[in-house]
Amino acid sequence: MSATTTVILGGGFGGISAANTLRGLLPAGHEIVVIDESSRFYVGAGKTWIMLGERSFEQISQSRAALLAPGVRFVESKVEKIDLSNRSVSLAGASLNWDHLVIALGADLNPAKVPGLAEAAHTFYTVEGAQRLKGVLEKFSGGEVAILIPKAPFKCPPAPYEAAMLLHHAFGRRGLAGKARLAIYTVEGAPMATAGPEMGQFIKGELAQREIAYFPQKSTARVDGAAQRVMFEDGSEARYDLLIAVPPHEAPKVVRDAQLTNQSGWIPVDPQTLQVKQPPAAPDVYAIGDVSVVALPGRFKSDIGLSLPKAGVFAAGHGRSVAHHIAAGILGRKPDQAFDGKGYCFLETGAARAVRAEGSFFELPHPVMQKRIPDEAQFRDKLDWVERLLRPVR
Repeated sequence: MSATTTVILGGGFGGISAANTLRGLLPAGHEIVVIDESSRFYVGAGKTWIMLGERSFEQISQSRAALLAPGVRFVESKVEKIDLSNRSVSLAGASLNWDHLVIALGADLNPAKVPGLAEAAHTFYTVEGAQRLKGVLEKFSGGEVAILIPKAPFKCPPAPYEAAMLLHHAFGRRGLAGKARLAIYTVEGAPMATAGPEMGQFIKGELAQREIAYFPQKSTARVDGAAQRVMFEDGSEARYDLLIAVPPHEAPKVVRDAQLTNQSGWIPVDPQTLQVKQPPAAPDVYAIGDVSVVALPGRFKSDIGLSLPKAGVFAAGHGRSVAHHIAAGILGRKPDQAFDGKGYCFLETGAARAVRAEGSFFELPHPVMQKRIPDEAQFRDKLDWVERLLRPVR
């Protein structure tokens, strides 16, 4: 058996999962390389904690090298080019050839897609943004707080709603109840629409209990920072004293330059194997996590197709499935595992309470997501989940 090299671009949920699973399935002679431009992995679900001053970056992050199994090589570098024809990737001053390629580069944030957004809005969708927002919130004494979701899809669909509820709780503790008024303006038709109407109604009910205003189907035209106004395509506008936004997401430029994306703007893949569908002449190439688009078999409305939500737990599931598929090919076996479309998410509601929602997204006639009543036990489950993710393996 000839030795092979599997190159994994990105060391997030999916990349780490793929590398560690594959290392456990293959003999030591097969090389596994993970490339990421940052030396530290962090749990995105912890950025709201940074925003509220409850955790530091160090408390929600870990060295990527410490999270990778022994025998996995980590390279800290930016990926500059993906060359499919020559089966190589270009890094800063170096090049790597691959027998199998796993693209796990996530999604880039591009606030410039909405005129005026970058200059006017704060965000908790980056660590740096959450750190800056922490200082702003500490000085905030009241007024209109607008949470804006101008484009879809975006990673971690519950996050903006969770942030609104956590801010509501934090304002109450500071004596700002009634002085700080929260409103969500979103391009979505309903919260977490892919999870189904029951989940959407649950979130809207939680918002209503807290008097957090909710405005769906609001397509953002531009933001006027000087006037502190968000202007919508339907001619309406929203005034704010503090604007917090989910920046528009897009596939990384290196992926787009390689012509791996389709009309969705993301890399289309086989739902079970995560093999790249475009271009057809890209064998042994896989895309996992946020950079991919996974079409779902079911629908809530016959004329509206659905895609798998972008979330870390799904990326990790992708990684495990891809590792089994690659190992089976190398070892001359039939694959014994395929991605099943199942996962979960945590939604904090404030006061150390959370709900864990379990989703099965390949179900027919439509995806199914089940939840429980928010409580402290599920919040502790989230804390335990984050702790496990950051536990070193070496």
